[in-house]
Amino acid sequence: MTTVRELPLTFVPTPRLRRLALVAAVSLGAAIILARGELAVLAVAPLVLLAAAPRSALPTSASASWELAPLRCVEEDELVLSLQIVVPTTCAVEADVELAFSGEVRLDSVSRDGPTTRARWLVVPHRWGRYRAEPVTVRVLALHGLYAATVRLPLGELVVYPGSGAVARSVAPRELPARSGEHPSRAVGSGVEFAGVRPYTYGDRRRDIDWRTSARQSQLFVRQYAAERALTVVMVLDVAVDAGVPGRSTLDLTVRAATGLAQTYLGAHDRVGVVALGGSLRWLAPAAGARQLHRISESVMEVRLDDSQVGGGIDRVPLAALPAGAFVCVLSPLLDERALEAVRDLRARHVGLLVVDVLNTEPLVRRSSTLGGLAVRVWRMEREAVATKLARLGVPLLRWNGSGDLSPALLHAMRSMRPEVRA
Repeated sequence: MTTVRELPLTFVPTPRLRRLALVAAVSLGAAIILARGELAVLAVAPLVLLAAAPRSALPTSASASWELAPLRCVEEDELVLSLQIVVPTTCAVEADVELAFSGEVRLDSVSRDGPTTRARWLVVPHRWGRYRAEPVTVRVLALHGLYAATVRLPLGELVVYPGSGAVARSVAPRELPARSGEHPSRAVGSGVEFAGVRPYTYGDRRRDIDWRTSARQSQLFVRQYAAERALTVVMVLDVAVDAGVPGRSTLDLTVRAATGLAQTYLGAHDRVGVVALGGSLRWLAPAAGARQLHRISESVMEVRLDDSQVGGGIDRVPLAALPAGAFVCVLSPLLDERALEAVRDLRARHVGLLVVDVLNTEPLVRRSSTLGGLAVRVWRMEREAVATKLARLGVPLLRWNGSGDLSPALLHAMRSMRPEVRA
């Protein structure tokens, strides 16, 4: 949305004017004190410039219009910031853009047509979040740069949604609840994936007759197709700890993986929900549709805003948010014992499970520190102990650093689900 506003201009002397006044004053003072008239000549040029630039000639206002579009985007999207300012008299206009977030800004074009100055910048945000975009600082120089006025143009709130992690395709177990979807199951139905043939019975559709098989067997056979079912996916986000470099921290990888899973499975008309552990306990019941993707995006954006240390465990999440037969993907750095407790509770709820370890960094210690090296070795042993505990629980573990496809690990975890879980 373009903002148009009349801006009051308050001019103040610039360092250039002060230097000219200083040169004139020093020259005249030296000429009087030393009785050297030729020194007064040095004050002529500064005095002429100051006399030719009366303060009364300065404009009192300017008309400006500016826009940052769009105000909602995804990481690494390219935004356009445009500015047009009209000053009644001929003035030089300088503009500077400050970013309150991790990103890049570069000047794309600038043009001047009499009193009108137009500028255009390209802004690329690098990290997700809600930001109060810093104002554009506009500096108007008048009367040969002797006076300057500074105004700040507010840009409003910028919402940068997380980019999606790599999930090439939606995978599902072969046995699913009887909800209409796009995943072929072992049940026979009216899907499009071939499931076999059987002898013709009264009431079968003629278009389903397999004429080639019927000709070989000397009796009629019909083709069968796999029924297409929907899958329920719940993402459990462990956001109690954020470790790593900003932009590739555990929280960044968690929300990007969650966004990728939501986009992929909602695109296949599955039901997707979210549970956030750490701080205040939040959940979003599984649902399908494009509106659910927007709800999930807004939900994962709120995890950074919550600094509360008071919250419940997975046992307080209602059955509507974690229904039986759902597949649960736990995204966690596995730095908190509460994450393992949540996995144990989920295992007791008879749901399919995959744990994705999003920690991709180690503690930093000085190379010359013997105790530091020993501490890192102990830390690695503790990490291996966590992986062993998960293996004993029968929960697949995937270490993910933000690159690579999550689909193979999801397929492996879903295929290893117990029959009573898949039903």
